[in-house]
Amino acid sequence: MRFRFDPVPHWPPNAWLARCETGADEVVVRHGNRVETTDDWFCEAAWPGPYEQGDFDRTDIVAGTGGRLRDGAVTFVSPDSTVDRLQFSRAENIVHVSNSLVCLIANLDIELDPCYPGYYADFRTITAGLDAYKRPVRTLRGDLQLCYFDNLVWDGTSLEPVGKPLPVRDLSSFEGYRTFLLATMAALVENGKSPARKAPYRTIGTLSSGYDSPTVAVVAKAAGNEEVITFANARGGADDSGEPVADKLGLRCITLERAAWRGNPFPEIPFLAANAYGEEMHFGGAAPYLPGRILFTGQYGMVWDKTVPSLGPEMARPDPGGLGLTEYRLWTGFLQCAVPYWAARELRRINAISNADEMRPWDVGGDYNRPICRRIVEEAGVPRGMFAREKRATAVVLWDRREPFLTDRSLEDYRDWLHRLSWRFLRQGRLPPLYLDRVSTARLALKRQVERLPSGIVSRLADLPGAWRVLSIKTPPLFYFLFPWAIQRAVERYHEASPAASEAR
Repeated sequence: MRFRFDPVPHWPPNAWLARCETGADEVVVRHGNRVETTDDWFCEAAWPGPYEQGDFDRTDIVAGTGGRLRDGAVTFVSPDSTVDRLQFSRAENIVHVSNSLVCLIANLDIELDPCYPGYYADFRTITAGLDAYKRPVRTLRGDLQLCYFDNLVWDGTSLEPVGKPLPVRDLSSFEGYRTFLLATMAALVENGKSPARKAPYRTIGTLSSGYDSPTVAVVAKAAGNEEVITFANARGGADDSGEPVADKLGLRCITLERAAWRGNPFPEIPFLAANAYGEEMHFGGAAPYLPGRILFTGQYGMVWDKTVPSLGPEMARPDPGGLGLTEYRLWTGFLQCAVPYWAARELRRINAISNADEMRPWDVGGDYNRPICRRIVEEAGVPRGMFAREKRATAVVLWDRREPFLTDRSLEDYRDWLHRLSWRFLRQGRLPPLYLDRVSTARLALKRQVERLPSGIVSRLADLPGAWRVLSIKTPPLFYFLFPWAIQRAVERYHEASPAASEAR
């Protein structure tokens, strides 16, 4: 078996699609211009090991994706986290594997079900962990499949998931764990900047006023990283700037406004096309600083909590944060490296460190308490009162009515798209979303009027039969159909002649 590479200049720089056919002696890989290719492997990835050896299939720490040929079989390597993934399709004797769901859909020329409201809920199942997430993605012509963390092996006749290796590590103490983090970071950064690459990667971090990104910033600084991105405010307007911490650490801090992304044309599309949620839209404002970078984030920082709901290896988490960057990073040309996922399958051992006697000086109590983070950051010279006083979030939540919805041009396009689909809903005996949205808007207006009444009257009204239908306002109906709209628009990115594709770039 061998690879045959087909570069596609107008594709997103980090995207790739592999075509595997039963009985064929080659795997055809179409790809963007930042995908590295050799006779035996290809990748848009960095890992802790010599780049020239291409051993990203022999480690459980990989930022990005790729494929490795060994002993007549190809291993398609997934990222080391649940903030990114592979996806594939099976049709008769042909299998397609890609690091982009949009790319897969565009090249197979298939359509999602525009009337299906469950995409958001389906993608969110990854929060339940690797053993519980919903793998099929519903389309009008069979299902596509998602694959998180596990690798996929093509042996010439079938594609099967295989677990990543689990190296032996010293996680018996805080010093052992910190040494592991520092050594892994140094090796991964060295890999990314290897002169053997046609397109080396520089590094950049994220920084907030919380626990996780400052911890990652300290670890990355030890490996030579000098820049971080911070967002001035969290959701709701609270100060979340990491500038004070950056000053203490001697890092160059690039401060961005959380809403800067709204100035871009159709800015929501790549984020919504990743997971039907798109909570990382604020990273759209960081576009000038991300191409050719490894972006270090603190996603999944709950591994450093003193109390973790589940200590198993399944990587369950409370929200899908980070996953909205999956398509955007391919378009922009960077790697997402969520450092807390390193050794996450050994969460029980990491948590034992958090609760060890040696960590008591950094145990501040309360619900927001991560002794490992506090020790790493404080021992780097950041005083206790400067970070992690309370948990904040910069995520963009479109279903939260306290925030603006889509940008004006996107909303106009989305409404036109929904209007053209109204007949499909009616044919199924369902009310079109635009009609439901008018009803929901009227209910919201009525609810706001009721809330202005004296509390006693509000209580009596709430007890009336059916009052909950008026007074309980759930997620806006238009939210649930954003995903197929975004996918349809994102597919245009793969068609060179499309005006919308050119504008989205």
